[in-house]
Amino acid sequence: MRLRVAIATVLNWLVVGVMFGTGVHYLASTEIMSYHQEVLEVPWAEQTPGCRTLILTLMKGTGMVGVTAGVALAVLLAIPFRRREGWSRWAILLIGGTVLVPMLLGAVRLRVETGAASPWWASAALLAILCLGFWLTKDIERTE
Repeated sequence: MRLRVAIATVLNWLVVGVMFGTGVHYLASTEIMSYHQEVLEVPWAEQTPGCRTLILTLMKGTGMVGVTAGVALAVLLAIPFRRREGWSRWAILLIGGTVLVPMLLGAVRLRVETGAASPWWASAALLAILCLGFWLTKDIERTE
């Protein structure tokens, strides 16, 4: 059981790092991502100021969600999960899934409807990692 919890801990911290890092990347961005450019089909510099403001605001909102979720997951991992409190695994799954499922759906929609090379696979991989960490800790309260 200890090995499973250790693996789950590492996997969950990986999700935290990617979410937080992606959030910071989006918050610091002054231009759109390459896959956003594919969708717009007009160079960033040629977009109207209002369009640029709108898109950057949406990106920064996504970034804030990533940072907020990363911090929330980090607190859960550092305190109740570390204490082997069973409810924490549900909270980690709920918070992570609440962020990752919409990100995955949005990225898949962009890919399907526009052909843009959106990184849908990253959200899918993080969601799978999150679910694996949840599954690995299914007996967290019973054995320790």
